[in-house]
Amino acid sequence: MRVNDKVSAVIYHDRNQVLRAAVDFPYEIGSIHSLKAVDIDKKGVYFEIENNQNIFMPFTERTYKIIMDMTYPVAFKEKDGYVFLTSKIRDLLSTDHDFKENDTVTGRIYSINKSIGAFVAIDEKYDSLIRIKELSGVYIEGELVKARVKEVKSDGKIELSLRKRAYLEIDNDSDKILDYLYENKSVSLSDKSSPEKIYSYFAMSKSSFKRAIGRLYKNKDIIIYRDRIELNER
Repeated sequence: MRVNDKVSAVIYHDRNQVLRAAVDFPYEIGSIHSLKAVDIDKKGVYFEIENNQNIFMPFTERTYKIIMDMTYPVAFKEKDGYVFLTSKIRDLLSTDHDFKENDTVTGRIYSINKSIGAFVAIDEKYDSLIRIKELSGVYIEGELVKARVKEVKSDGKIELSLRKRAYLEIDNDSDKILDYLYENKSVSLSDKSSPEKIYSYFAMSKSSFKRAIGRLYKNKDIIIYRDRIELNER
């Protein structure tokens, strides 16, 4: 490159609101990447990119609360010649994929709707949803989750589950019940107990509980009474 040569460059604001130009910018406009938030001020958020550089996300492009030092799935956007970041990535995610039921996938949560569930960007490319009934515990945007493909709709939309396949869940749930019984000898539950009471003991659904005690009963590990379950101490 020589003086007076014409070049194409990307213009962006860094952490100090200084305009920078990059000839070989390593990110494509419209691409999604997991980037770390390194600073927040009254104008917006700054994320770390390659070569220890930072790039700006205006608050108008933020769709949730961002926490310092957390990593988020964000996209590169350009307007009036300037490049910046946005957390509005849904329209950039694809439903064209080769995933099938029971595949294990990894992705970051990019949106949470308390009535619907958590939306996840799989591999920073594909859209998916964890329904609210599948969520147990507290989750936030930016969190990295490993999940199972529960269903692939005819239009390619993916629904995920944080639970394992049923036959593996039975083993885990059975172990949880047995651990409790080894320590306490009995539990004041039966297959007629309410879902709320079962959940208060083992944090599992009634259907999962019934499958688990069915296996334990078949293996002669427990004795089931009308008002309690006891360990079968053979």
